[in-house]
Amino acid sequence: MGGGKNPKKLTQTDAWRWAESDFASIVVNALVPFLGEPLNEEQVDKRMAAILEDCPRFFPALFQRGLYHVSIGSGKKAESFLDRGFELMIELLEGEELIDAVDELIEGLENRLRDDLCCRYLKKLAKMYPERALYYDYWAGNELKRRNGSIEEARKLQEKALQLEPNNPTFCNNLGWIHLTAGELEDAGNALEKALSIKPEHESARANMEVLHYLRKQSGGARFMDFLLRPIDHVEIRKLQDAEDWDELGPVIADYNRSRMEAFEKALLEEGDYLPHQIWNFKTTLGLFFAFIDKTLQDEFLFDDVETVHQSFKAIMHRFIFKHKDVDDEIVDDIYTSLTLFYSFLSRCKLAADSVYRDFLRDIESMKPELLEKMHRYNEIRHDESMSEEEKEEIREELFEGDHWWPL
Repeated sequence: MGGGKNPKKLTQTDAWRWAESDFASIVVNALVPFLGEPLNEEQVDKRMAAILEDCPRFFPALFQRGLYHVSIGSGKKAESFLDRGFELMIELLEGEELIDAVDELIEGLENRLRDDLCCRYLKKLAKMYPERALYYDYWAGNELKRRNGSIEEARKLQEKALQLEPNNPTFCNNLGWIHLTAGELEDAGNALEKALSIKPEHESARANMEVLHYLRKQSGGARFMDFLLRPIDHVEIRKLQDAEDWDELGPVIADYNRSRMEAFEKALLEEGDYLPHQIWNFKTTLGLFFAFIDKTLQDEFLFDDVETVHQSFKAIMHRFIFKHKDVDDEIVDDIYTSLTLFYSFLSRCKLAADSVYRDFLRDIESMKPELLEKMHRYNEIRHDESMSEEEKEEIREELFEGDHWWPL
């Protein structure tokens, strides 16, 4: 702003307050709509554009638009929004407000697997605020996770954070995680022990210490990826099922599933065959589809269990088409591609038998034309107001073979 005015005062103007109110309303409506369907990402982006017409310097809307374009692979457009938003954030905020805004930006980019952009912005922040240890800590984690990231550089950045705050238990834990990733188990143990000596209840450090205990039991050279791909302890799971200890069983299953998804993501990033926004789409699609399977089966579902997915796939897809009115060819293709990549990965890692994976792939591919035809037919009658509900149900029974009511 010109005229010698303090740019910080922009956040106190009526235009900013109206933008802030509209922004909050849009975000809430996208998550929990009060009336009708939630806004999709494209609709949210258009609403953000409207906010920026009235308040061009409202950086949260610039970040939102940037994150949307990151998710659809519009790299240059995404970066132009993000770069402009970053400049305004630095100009307008300071202290805790700046840290909170940085947290939100980094979280949004990490969720979309753009750790490279996180590194870009954190490098700038560390240069501007060289005594702020938090930025070196964030930067270290993103350097480690980004495609072609350097473990050595991540270690140096984490050690810089610890030089500034030597008794920060989170920083000690994060250094331990870097060592775990590199397979440096002795150094990992030293860092994690220090974290727990400072804060014994530190949950992440305790969890990483469990990882360390597992890796120490393996043959030489074990790394964090080996933990993510550890064999499932079916004996433990069966005991918990027999005891009907569902409170204990749920977290055990969830931990295995999180590990597999993290390993899948890491492998795709390292292989380099897909761009980050494509990997993000695969992971998001899998997460939503597996959650639907879990709800449909009404049982604790292990993602490794390709045989269950195989046996129930047709019925699951029948129910999926029935329950989701926006299913189209692109969504079905995304489900097929994501499942194929995921179970191919597990097969390569010897966590699913190659013959079982191939049978699964062959059978679901043979079902695809039929499922697409049923989807198109049901989409035609779904909102046809000239048909009675009884007539629609008769067609549903024909198309879905009763599976749309499964489970009863």
